[in-house]
This record gives sequence, C-alpha cells and structure tokens, in this order.
Amino acid sequence: MGIRLDWEIEAEQEQIRNIGEDPEGARRRRRARTQLFLLLVLLFMLIGGVIGAVALRLRQIDWQIEQDLRDTVVAEVTALRLGSESEFLTINLRQRPEWDAWTQQQVAVFDRYQALKVEQDVNLTGQVLDAVVDGQRGRVRVEEIIGGVPYAQIWFYWRFDAIPEDDFDGGWYHVPPDYTFWGAAQEDTFERLTVAYSDVDLPLAAEIGPQVTAWLGTGCAVLNCAGLPTVTLAILPEPIEMGWSPTDPWRLELPSPYIDRARLDMPFEPRQQIELANLLAERLVTHISNDLQPQYPADAYYLRSAVVSWLAGEFTQLETNAHLIRSLAENYQPTSVGALLRALTPTSDVSAINQVLGVESLEAADRLDWRDYLTWRLQLEGQLGERGDEGGFLALYDTSDPFVRDLADSRYNAGSSAELRVVVAVVAERNSNAVPQLRTRTRVGQGDAAREEEIVFRLVDGVWKRAS
Repeated sequence: MGIRLDWEIEAEQEQIRNIGEDPEGARRRRRARTQLFLLLVLLFMLIGGVIGAVALRLRQIDWQIEQDLRDTVVAEVTALRLGSESEFLTINLRQRPEWDAWTQQQVAVFDRYQALKVEQDVNLTGQVLDAVVDGQRGRVRVEEIIGGVPYAQIWFYWRFDAIPEDDFDGGWYHVPPDYTFWGAAQEDTFERLTVAYSDVDLPLAAEIGPQVTAWLGTGCAVLNCAGLPTVTLAILPEPIEMGWSPTDPWRLELPSPYIDRARLDMPFEPRQQIELANLLAERLVTHISNDLQPQYPADAYYLRSAVVSWLAGEFTQLETNAHLIRSLAENYQPTSVGALLRALTPTSDVSAINQVLGVESLEAADRLDWRDYLTWRLQLEGQLGERGDEGGFLALYDTSDPFVRDLADSRYNAGSSAELRVVVAVVAERNSNAVPQLRTRTRVGQGDAAREEEIVFRLVDGVWKRAS
C-alpha cells in the first residue's frame, strides 16, 4: 500500500459528505407529507361531520315521526278515558267508504270500553310500552290495567301524507290489524321442543318454552316417551283456535295473546296453560297407547281419559280429581301409568290394573283410591239408561245376586235418576260371604239440597259392580 497525503484524505471525506441527502430538502419533504396528512384528516373530518349531521337529522326525523305516533296513541286513549266518541273516531281512519266497516268496528270497541269502565276498575294509562315504525306503518304496545291486572294491546297505525287541496292534514291514523307486521320470525330450541314465534310474542315464548319443556320431562318420566318426535309450538299472529296442525301431528298452533289483549304480569296465562296442558297430555297418551280407541262404555274409556286428566293436572299443578291414576303413580311406581296405557285394549275393564301391578285381584291393590272411578260408574248408569242400553245398564250391577238384579231392573224401568252422584269416601271390607266390597259415602245432588247416600260395590268377575 502506498503512502497517502493529507490532502488526498480530506478530498475523499468531502466526497463522502457530498453523497448524503440535503438536510433542508428532507425537511421540506417531511413538511409536505405532514401537510398532506393533515389535509386528508381535515377532509375526512369534514365528510364525517356532514354524514353525522345527516344521520343526526334523520334520527331527529325518525324520533319526531315516532313521537307523533306516541302522541296520537295518547290522544286516542284520552278520548276513551273521557268517553268522547267523536274525538276517538277522528283518530281512526274513516276517510273512504271502504273503511266504513272499520269505523263500525271501532264504534263497537268504544262502546265496550265504556261498558267495561262501568263494570270493573279500569285504568287506561295510555303508556306506550314500545313503538315500531316501518315506513308508513306503525305498531304500538299500549298498557291498560283492568281489575288491578296489567294488560297490553297491539294497535296498528298508518301515516298519511297531507293533501292540502282536500283539507287533509295527514298524520297517523288507527287502522285494522296488520298481521304481516308482527316482527321478525324467531325460533328457540329446547329438549324435545321447538318454539316458533315473531318478535311481538317474545314475552310469551320466553315463558312457554321452559314451561312446556318441563311438562314434557314430567310426562315422559311416567309414560316412557322413547322415540317421541320433537314437538313444535307455533305462536301465530292469527285469530285461530289452539290446536294441533292438520298437516303435522306434532305441531301445536296457538294464537298470539296480542290478537286480543295479553297479560303483562303473566304472558303464559292460566287459561292458556290449562288448554295447552290438556292438548299436550292427550297427544302424549295417544302416542304412548299406540292410538288406543276405547269402546264406550268399557272401563278403558274412562281409564284413558283419567290418565289424560291426571297428566294435565301434573303439568299445571291443578287438582283434576283423577284419584285412581294419582294413587297408582304415587303409591306404586310412577311408570305404572304408562304401563297401564300399554296394557289397555279397546274393551279392557279395570282388572287390567292387576297385570300392571302383578296382583291376582284388585283387592290386593289396597292403596288405590277408587273415588273417581266409582263416581264414573254411577254417572254411567244415567247415561246408559237414557240411551236405552239395558244390557250395559245391568252389567254395572252384581246381577248374580237376585236381590241386586231385581233392584237394577226396577231402577232401569223407572228411569235412572239424573241427580249428580259423587263418591266422597270409600272403605274397603268383606261381606258376610267374604266377598271383597267397597262401602262408599256418596253425595247426591248439589248445593243446599245435597244429601248423602251409602252405596256398596262388590268385586265380581274382577270388576267393582254395584251391589246396593
């Protein structure tokens, strides 16, 4: 390597410095980029502000439209509260001849409210629990308190534009129900159950789903519902009767309570619970018994209906006086109820219980409560007598005993009494010939004129037959 002079080294360093970026130019470029960024931010803020202002204005318009709807409802309820028919009808659409029928309906509604105010404690609060606006359609849920019980009704409105040349101001008017405006379709899934409904019926669906799921669990625990199809409960915005679909045996359709008025404190109200419980119990029994069709007046006819009644009572926790089936479930095995259904044939008599309990005679089933079964046998006498079914009538008696046979003939010829007979107490015993019998205390008639009789039933051919 040769010797380098100082001036050569300095020249080389100067060349290296000249290769680097000019600091002033770099500052100018950074300043330009910053200005561009700030300009873009300002532009976006300006656009966002415009969009926000438009959105706020739209929200204000929507709010004002909804507030106008709420004010219309308050005015309508005020007219009902004050008893002003003219004011009430001005809010109900009656601008065209084709709406005359609707006007007449609303006149009837007004009259019903006025009568209701006289009959009961009515508080028309006018509180709009919620309001939904969809274009020109409006739907509101309005509170009213009747007899201390809070209810809600769904009312529908249409927003009309003003027509100056016709001196029509437009605005919201009460119109007939729009069942297409019931909200989005929803579906909740539970064990063995699917609940289908629309937004309006969410309160009912929220109660009915868990409740009916529990009922299915109760029913299947005693009936053994292996292979049971999924039950669908469809809450429909239609004025229909509750019942099973004619096209799907496991689809139970019920009308929305808002077709009329719905309870706010109890969306799944007691009347609806009882009706649904009976329908569900009937369908479960039909399924478990392989669609058994008992022949009247065989005991199977009563035993099947008693299972339905008991099961519906278990669902609703109401007393249905199905004493025999309840005692079978409580004092033996709960699954004995399902076993009894499977053991029945269309012409079975009550001795079918022997097979279920594994006993030779009903006398051994000493923990059964026979009150409702014996009551049915007494009522059957009157029914068969009215039908002129002498053979069926005599079959209810122990005709092997000449005295009892003569008694039965006499009663049949005289015409069986139409008085209501209800067995209220039963004592099991044996007669002087050691034949098992049930001595009953029976209430005859109703009200203050009711009296008591002692009626004896004897175990004959495996069946309890009347012996007095």
